[in-house]
Amino acid sequence: MEHNLLLLLSGIVVLGILCQWAAWWLKVPAILPLLASGFLVGPVFHLVDPHELLGDLFFPVVSLLVAVILFEGALTLNFSDVRAVASTVRNLVTIGALITWFGGAAAAHYLLDMEWLLAILFGALIVVTGPTVIAPLLRNVRPNPRIYSVLMWEGILIDPVGASLAVLVFDFIVAEGGAGHGVNPALAFLEIVLVGLALGLIGGYITTQLLKRYLIPDNLQDLVVLALVAGLFALSDTVEAESGLLTVTVMGVYLANSNVHQLREILHFKERLSTLFISGLFILLAASIQLETLALLDWRSLVLLAIVIFVLRPLNIQASALGSTLTGKERLFLSWVAPRGIVAAAITALFAFRLQELGYTEAKILEPLVFLVIVGTVVLQGSTAKWFARRLGVAEAEPQGFLLVGANPFGRLLAKAIKEEGFVVRLVDTDFEHVRLARMEGLDAYHGNILSEYTEEHLSLSGIGRLLALTSNDEANALACRHFKEEFGSAGIYQIVPRSLGQNDRNRAPGLRSLGRLLFCQAASYERLLDDTRQGAVIRRTKITPEFSYETLKMQCGDGFVPLMAVQDKLVNIAIMDGDFAPQSGWKVLSLTVENEEMEMAVKKSEGLTPAGV
Repeated sequence: MEHNLLLLLSGIVVLGILCQWAAWWLKVPAILPLLASGFLVGPVFHLVDPHELLGDLFFPVVSLLVAVILFEGALTLNFSDVRAVASTVRNLVTIGALITWFGGAAAAHYLLDMEWLLAILFGALIVVTGPTVIAPLLRNVRPNPRIYSVLMWEGILIDPVGASLAVLVFDFIVAEGGAGHGVNPALAFLEIVLVGLALGLIGGYITTQLLKRYLIPDNLQDLVVLALVAGLFALSDTVEAESGLLTVTVMGVYLANSNVHQLREILHFKERLSTLFISGLFILLAASIQLETLALLDWRSLVLLAIVIFVLRPLNIQASALGSTLTGKERLFLSWVAPRGIVAAAITALFAFRLQELGYTEAKILEPLVFLVIVGTVVLQGSTAKWFARRLGVAEAEPQGFLLVGANPFGRLLAKAIKEEGFVVRLVDTDFEHVRLARMEGLDAYHGNILSEYTEEHLSLSGIGRLLALTSNDEANALACRHFKEEFGSAGIYQIVPRSLGQNDRNRAPGLRSLGRLLFCQAASYERLLDDTRQGAVIRRTKITPEFSYETLKMQCGDGFVPLMAVQDKLVNIAIMDGDFAPQSGWKVLSLTVENEEMEMAVKKSEGLTPAGV
């Protein structure tokens, strides 16, 4: 029996990670393979029965996993972000959320005869979209920057807002359920909210002070915060039943707005942990659904799904976009895209189990109904969004912009030159000082790890079609190229020449060379580019003409010449080590050159030869 238990638990973990891997390969939200796998191993083939597998631990384990997921989502709710986004996004998170909430509740009540309290909970549950489903869809569709910004910010902000709303409604239902035992429901709800707020604020304050005063060593920060979340969740539920989820949500929001610089590192750890937890949790939840429960869905459920997609979302967008500069076609596309995600499914399953334990037998329809909305919106909208965007003309043409990994002095110099040529350019760096200097120079720079899931979800790739890895770490450059190979294709990923490829050792490190096309020329190592930049090298633009060829330019500039790229009418030809870089007449060559007399002579001979930015 012990061996079977070990095999089943290990199998769930392995299957969950395989589903995440499959989702990455197939470019679909992970929730689809996770739910499908859970259904197959549970109600279809009866390989796993979560209730029998975990016994009395089932509900506590699910509760704790959901608490960690909610805490991780709440860590992203920074109030300054809400104030900074466009009015359309603020309206979506407020007015739009109310339309979805009460519209969904009314539809559930009148269509399915669901009692009002449960219908209101259902409406709150379907408010949440979330970045985990929006981000893969946007990377595939590549809509224009305005649509991308609206959908991405809505997903980021509505995730913790909608979850908090659902938790409050759930707590009110639990409090109201106590009325049969002589407890005033309003007083019971107030007790839950007060305990949740108080312990959440206390936990957030303690955690903030521990981090700001450096009382926790770096290697334990993630684990200490996780322990505090688990401990406070258990303490809160012990003091006041069902207040734990509100506690961890408040704690996460407090930390998100506390200006703790270690928060990003903690968030990176939590996102990895949440991925693991979500993978196992969804297989357990889907496996626990009974076929009799699925049988509760009928034609009325499909009508409800149609109302959510074709009525509530368009009303949501039209009301939220009043007075905005969004075009009619942009509003029409936004009206079509609102896939529900992981948070909605996780808290729905938890609430459905708990409400049935409290005597709300009708709550058993909540889980299959919300899962229907999730699968319906993800499959229907995810499969048609790209086609719809192209038909409406709101998808980007073939993107020509650049993502530069490394905001070091050379990266910033190159980014400015690319920007002045009219291309979209973004920089990513883990060094905040590099990012700060880039922003001061007017560049679009993001502070984060390019390999992080958090960065992948929050970094806009709108207008980007190429990646240039320019860091001092050869392994990081190679991994960045591998990470974005599916995104930009083999022809669109480039990296600095690795140190292992010296002047006299051209054939070393074949593995690294195969990941990204090697930039510029064999002599253009990271050290060489950085040294030249610090010594005052400039990026010059030279117009190639029949009288002044590229070969003449190279001869005039001498050994200090490093070709970068050639540009003509929004077409770009990037210089690579093993490529035939020979721009013809009409092209403009961008090159890194160190000032010298030979260069000055070349300037006088070519009217188009000027430093970048001059």
